[in-house]
Amino acid sequence: MNVKHVPADGGRAFSHLGTALIFKDEPQDNGDALLLFECRMPAGNGVPPHHERNHEAFYVLDGTLEVQADGQLYRLAPGEFLSIRPGTVHSLHNPGPDWLRALMWTAPGSQHVRFFETLGEPLADPSNPPQPTGPPDVEQLVSVARECGMEFLPPPQ
Repeated sequence: MNVKHVPADGGRAFSHLGTALIFKDEPQDNGDALLLFECRMPAGNGVPPHHERNHEAFYVLDGTLEVQADGQLYRLAPGEFLSIRPGTVHSLHNPGPDWLRALMWTAPGSQHVRFFETLGEPLADPSNPPQPTGPPDVEQLVSVARECGMEFLPPPQ
């Protein structure tokens, strides 16, 4: 098939640590060229510092996305875009007060799909992801991330 159409709120969805991830274009459909997904992140959520083998890019639709990358803070508003090369240490954060809604690209994409399929839970309603009831299993998260080409940095002491 040469064309793929995904309706609004369409695509496989997963919940991971209170954030909804809705896959729009998956590696299985594009020869592992990329994973394109919509991220819906509540205020205060984020991703700690890490680096990976993949190229990543972010385009904000609603809200604010703070990205600390290569020692610089980028505060992205709706319509803004940021691209990160493989190996760049970066973190993500929604400073609030509203939900963040952004498109995120990862190329190639199969490693991220495996990460979210392994650690996330399938989600029927992406507009209302369940919020965590306790802390994540950090050891499992770090282990799965490493298997998927991502390395989380240890917290500062």
